[in-house]
Amino acid sequence: MTTLYRLLIRLVVPLVFVYLWLRGTKAPAYRLRWRQRLALQVIPARARQGLLIHCVSVGETVAARQFIEGILARYPQLPITLSSMTPTATALAQTLFADRVHHLYLPIDTPCVMRRFFAKLAPRAVVVLETEVWPCFLQQAQQHKVPVLLLNARMSEKSQQLYRKYAWLVGPIWQQLTWVAAQNHSSAERFTNLGVPSERIAVRGNLKFDSHVPIELLAQATALKQQLQRPIVLAASTHNGEDELVLNAFTELLDKVPNALLILVPRHPERFHAVAEKIATKGLSQARRSEDQSPAVTDQVWLGDTMGELLFWYAAADVAFVGGSLIKRGGHNPLEPIATHTPVISGPNVFNFQDIYQRLDNVGGVRWAADADQLALQWLDLLNDANLRFTMQRAAVREFAQDQGATVAMLDDLHRYMARHSPAYGSVVNNIAATTELASMKKVTTLNPQPGVEIWYDSERFEDFSDDYFAADYWHQQGKIKGSATGRSTAWFVADGEQGMLLRHYYRGGLVGKVNKDRFAREAIASSRAMAEFELLLKLREQQLPVPKPLAARYEKAPIWGYRADILVETIPQTEDLFKLVGQRPVTGQEWQQVGAVIRQFHDAGVYHSDLNCHNIMLGADGRVWLVDFDKCGFRDAGEWQQVNMARLLRSFLKEAGKAKEAKRDFHWQEERDWPLLLAGYEEQS
Repeated sequence: MTTLYRLLIRLVVPLVFVYLWLRGTKAPAYRLRWRQRLALQVIPARARQGLLIHCVSVGETVAARQFIEGILARYPQLPITLSSMTPTATALAQTLFADRVHHLYLPIDTPCVMRRFFAKLAPRAVVVLETEVWPCFLQQAQQHKVPVLLLNARMSEKSQQLYRKYAWLVGPIWQQLTWVAAQNHSSAERFTNLGVPSERIAVRGNLKFDSHVPIELLAQATALKQQLQRPIVLAASTHNGEDELVLNAFTELLDKVPNALLILVPRHPERFHAVAEKIATKGLSQARRSEDQSPAVTDQVWLGDTMGELLFWYAAADVAFVGGSLIKRGGHNPLEPIATHTPVISGPNVFNFQDIYQRLDNVGGVRWAADADQLALQWLDLLNDANLRFTMQRAAVREFAQDQGATVAMLDDLHRYMARHSPAYGSVVNNIAATTELASMKKVTTLNPQPGVEIWYDSERFEDFSDDYFAADYWHQQGKIKGSATGRSTAWFVADGEQGMLLRHYYRGGLVGKVNKDRFAREAIASSRAMAEFELLLKLREQQLPVPKPLAARYEKAPIWGYRADILVETIPQTEDLFKLVGQRPVTGQEWQQVGAVIRQFHDAGVYHSDLNCHNIMLGADGRVWLVDFDKCGFRDAGEWQQVNMARLLRSFLKEAGKAKEAKRDFHWQEERDWPLLLAGYEEQS
């Protein structure tokens, strides 16, 4: 991404909202949800740390339907967010998936907006359908180490030329993609020419080849045909300037087939009313699907002014004209009518799907019409010749029968990157670890008991939750405090269920703590101390690292300045921290080696523990080692920090040994004896 792009995209922002306002004169939905265009909305906690799937508009959403269904089935505990750019895609997504996915608009591609977007959503992986990539979007994904997979990717010769022409402006965006699953060899070659490394690209086919027509939908379409008992022609996904041609063609057809019914489905919903007026001006009687009107015997046109029903219309029609092709829009994908075994007619302008139409033409699976007269003739020929319709259907279906399998291949591509990101998700399909915990923000419920307070809690652990759970006095009154741990501050052990809970309030340390006990500078709630630790613990458990289970986290905006924070985690039964244990007895050589091995396990996973000391290492009666207290911790690339971490741990032992000597109490630790054993376990684990 270039400096000039960053400047220009900022200047374009006001123009975007002017465009949305003007577009809203015909489609009011464009004037809604503007905060999402700038990533200013509240994104629920349960949508974080999931998978983001971007389908820019209706076509990509339709193509991805079975793919998304496959993801929902394969990863039921993973939050899925579906983004788009248009209200029509939004409406379709809500129709198809309802509350099974979180839906939002992909915001405008400025640096600050995309930074805010990634911070709020924190996706673990991004899937982009077809070609919708943006420089700032890719930059933020790279900075957050989020893999970006471009699936069902297609690249026309015209698009390649445009991207090459403006490479000086957008920068090397294609090299930032993690993986590209191209629809065909031509697209794959063009992506390679644009800079995608060859090892990151493969030909997987087109998701629409896998279009599945539900049996229930076919049954409904068959019932409709039997009810109407009329020849039905369909004009699907028509554009402005094309409706008139379609209506002229249909008027000609009526002279020969007076009982014919035209189902007219405009591409964009903001044009529904205008198309209805065109039908009336033409003197044709009509019924409107949006008004639950079935066409009467006298109705000549049925206006398909609803969303998400195009497959149904294809299944109900005897012959289908695929729009966007009589005018220079490049056509639309004919694979849906092929899936419903409906003969296809197209105009000549199909450069968006040139390869598919060429294959159809080669086998006689498409008829062509350059104008209204030719469209009327093609409709008439096909309505009058059932054998011709059957021959076209069979040729089209056979031509693409061997191209199915793109959905499975792309799900496998995604799974490979999910497994690389997390062993837990790697075991979902392979079933190699039935006991693996799939820790996910999807089970987290957000609670706002009062202004300025937000709570995240595990809805599987708590049927209900109260703000009182973060108050030690509440548990004292319940008689459930069973102990405490002291350090910088007191943490309380609470009896609750088989394992119990640890309640910890966040305090400041060092000199700052003497004047400011527990306030922290305000930041985004998801980045605040308790929420960040809560989310990190979920990630670590997902990677099968030995850490306590997070149960709840609390953010409270403090008066005037700052915020306060608390966290509840599950206690680890029958464990002692290493500091207490060394004060009671000598630790065995095997135990020291196990401590070193577990620390190395965290380091190999890139986990930085900001306060690795003998108080934050737990040793269980079963010999297992755990790390606790992950405040201000996180993931880092390999570097010197691992050695710094180990040096900090050594200093903590030396410090506590010195204190014990001064106080004349037992501390069964000797550097020359025990530290080499710990290091041996650390090195052996590698």
